[in-house]
Amino acid sequence: MENSSGNSRIQPAKKFKKYIDYDFSKMTDTKGGFIADEVNSANGQTLDEWKLKQLDTGPSDNPQCFECNSRDIDLKLFQAFKCRVCKICREKLPEKYSLLTKTECRADYLLTDPELRDEELLPHMERPNPHQSTYSNMMLYLRYQVEEYAFKKWDGEQGLDAEYERRMDVKKKRRDKKFLEKLKLMRKKTRAQTLTRKNGDDGPHIHDWSTETLSNGGMIRRRCVLCGMETEEISF
Repeated sequence: MENSSGNSRIQPAKKFKKYIDYDFSKMTDTKGGFIADEVNSANGQTLDEWKLKQLDTGPSDNPQCFECNSRDIDLKLFQAFKCRVCKICREKLPEKYSLLTKTECRADYLLTDPELRDEELLPHMERPNPHQSTYSNMMLYLRYQVEEYAFKKWDGEQGLDAEYERRMDVKKKRRDKKFLEKLKLMRKKTRAQTLTRKNGDDGPHIHDWSTETLSNGGMIRRRCVLCGMETEEISF
């Protein structure tokens, strides 16, 4: 059957229309569930590629690659990051044009969530999460743009390294302090259990408290001279 525009297309009979669940003439290939750009079957171009070519008015108006001046730029990077680079240079220079996840930007470049959400500071593209489809979309950033902003924030690469080392040192001290507190508590428990076993037949351990001392916060502190247990009481 031919419609008014001259294109032939199969039309279902009117009396059977309400029984049709799927109209295959209107379906599109979703590439197995992955998000894919709409493709123009006439010339194999994506819709975005076709639109970009319609805007070309001459050689001087076409965007050129930063690295090699090629006009065959990567459209996805150009549209998401305004980055003029061709696919060949992008693959040749991964240390500059590779994509970073939000987690990598926070951990390696010490950037905050508000900074990463601000598209004026750091543009990004979103992609489905490869680990779980129900998770939030991944936010991807261009490496050289992230480095430029991070170096500006931390006064250069050396400043970023110094801040990273400082944070690692603080984290290590906090972890060591927590470990020593657990070790101290474990020693107290071991000492108390040893005394209990020694006293075996004499019954449960009875604390022998030292003289009360008044702390700066107004708390009364006492310590068992046998097992080392300490208590603090409020002084009224």
